Amino acid sequence: MSGTSNGVGDDISAKAMQALRGDDPDLASRTLRRLLADAPDRLDLLHALSVTELRRSNPAEAWQITMHAQQIAEERRDATAGTVMPQLVLVRAAACEDLHDAAGAEVAYELLLEHEPLNPRATQGLGYLLVAAGRTTDGIARLEQYLTDKQDEGQFLEATQAFVDSLRSFVANEIHPKEFLAAHRGSYVQMFDHYASEMEPKGWIAEAARMQRDESGNVVPIIPEGARPYAAVRVDMVNPESGQPGRIGEQPMVVALAEYQPLARAPVVARYPHRDWPFGVWVSSQVPWNDLSVQVRFADPEADGIAAIDPTVGDWYTEGFDGHYGTSQHGRFHEISDISQNGPGCVHFSLDAGRADLSCIDGLLRKLTILHGSHPIAHVLFGRGFLPPA
Repeated sequence: MSGTSNGVGDDISAKAMQALRGDDPDLASRTLRRLLADAPDRLDLLHALSVTELRRSNPAEAWQITMHAQQIAEERRDATAGTVMPQLVLVRAAACEDLHDAAGAEVAYELLLEHEPLNPRATQGLGYLLVAAGRTTDGIARLEQYLTDKQDEGQFLEATQAFVDSLRSFVANEIHPKEFLAAHRGSYVQMFDHYASEMEPKGWIAEAARMQRDESGNVVPIIPEGARPYAAVRVDMVNPESGQPGRIGEQPMVVALAEYQPLARAPVVARYPHRDWPFGVWVSSQVPWNDLSVQVRFADPEADGIAAIDPTVGDWYTEGFDGHYGTSQHGRFHEISDISQNGPGCVHFSLDAGRADLSCIDGLLRKLTILHGSHPIAHVLFGRGFLPPA
């Protein structure tokens, strides 16, 4: 981190570095903001704060900080600005990705490459971004440029080469992207069945719904406060004597497709054959079944996507919760997030699909096809990645 040549500047740099190296990003943010109050034009502090806000899951704030820093850098045009700006632009690209703004991230990477054509972080980052946005050919070209430039460490070059080779093979073999869904579901359900078979003989119950009595004395599902009226919850396992719940898989479970293991390292977004559905359907190579991300882009960027899709999602989730994509005792949806806006005309929600059958994917697509008749849909994406433009 660059500072000034005087003791005050060195002291500020030392405090900033100490804040960055700490394990508490909230404390780091407070410390850096106090330092910036005394030195508001310090680009190194602004860079440190933007990184910290990303760590705090505040990408919009990080983006704003990088834009403010760019204004300062353009006014100063000194050596410090030239050193720090590339780092700030990379933070901006990362912030855009966290905000699901693939176009903004692409602009940031391209801006940096205009000034530093051999910057490995920008070339590689842009390549992975394009692949994650369904632009496979463009993404491979950028990643191959990164490999040709050889500006990075050997281990990163080797990993990227393996990724590119695997992606080329995946495309050449015309693998249906539904295989990503099947692999993730299969691995998760296998793990779930293993632990359930161990715990059920001990009295634990799998896939139990959280229930309560309503004012009339009827037993009804518990709906979390502020959640959609259909967002009932099942726990993976529960001890009925103590009420102690148990979760199978604390983190979203990402698995590799057989023979294409490198594609699990970063999202690869691939499209269903065009004939299958009246809108684009895409699946990511990272599509954890216990945290199944669903993104929908409506054809009209001004559409009130949340209001339009909510009844459809509610019907689908209720079916899955009640065992329509499994049985009344096995293979039911467990939990669903709220539906959020994800850019103009775009919405997002996530689902713990439990041990539900893969047919739930087509079940949702059939319902979205009906919705498409009144609210035209451009694209649907399952898993991590970026929706293509309408």
